[in-house]
Amino acid sequence: MHKYGGTIIHTSRDEHGLIEVVENRVQRSLHFGSEPKQSSMLLHDPLRLALSYTRAMLSALLLIDIPKRILIIGLGGGSMAKFLFHHFPQSHIDAVEYRENVMTLAHAYFQLPQDSRLTTHIQDAGDFVYCTDPAAYNEYDLILVDAYDAEDMSFAVSGQHFYQACQQRLSPTGVLATNLWANGSINIKDTFKALKKSFSGSIFQLPITEKDNVIAIASNQTINYRQLRPMEARAKNLETQMNIEFPAFLRTLKSIKRQWF
Repeated sequence: MHKYGGTIIHTSRDEHGLIEVVENRVQRSLHFGSEPKQSSMLLHDPLRLALSYTRAMLSALLLIDIPKRILIIGLGGGSMAKFLFHHFPQSHIDAVEYRENVMTLAHAYFQLPQDSRLTTHIQDAGDFVYCTDPAAYNEYDLILVDAYDAEDMSFAVSGQHFYQACQQRLSPTGVLATNLWANGSINIKDTFKALKKSFSGSIFQLPITEKDNVIAIASNQTINYRQLRPMEARAKNLETQMNIEFPAFLRTLKSIKRQWF
């Protein structure tokens, strides 16, 4: 059966709705019963991040050294988890996914590794970050938030209470990046206000060209405009290593004046 520009190679349903895997000659994609791609994998290059917003989310790597511990909220097909697992072999990754079937499909159809360095938690994202165990604080160098259902961003991963909890889970030099959708029900301006109240460091915005996605990046450190200028060499090195357009993302970060909240 053809759908979303390809052939359905898997369909299933859980208590949260329909899950479909669709493939064409170029890529394999995960859908939650609607047109938007929840995840996508290039068949000729499975490690490459096929969706531009996922590459933009990793512009957070410009602001930190090698992350030792990474938290990914919203696994989907596991594209970012697989990518970071490959490029940072000394790092440990925790991925939080609400739907167990999604995790199963990430392993079966999207080459998500099964390894002790990658732990998947089938759990509500809010419950995970609201952990009150003091030993869980200050443990992540990088938090990536990309939790969507078939229609919109999950309310469990928005609002000041959630972002404050994320801030407490980050290391002193840690960085959070979250994928926002301009046409969603969660107001982007309200999100940036919540981030500003939750983080004492710098807040950035990175709109995705010709897309409705906006990446919000929040740091536990204050990073001024002059500190971004010397990052050009780092951006080029990361581009060579990871095949991601880091120099272009850096230029956008430097050019948007209103990002300096």
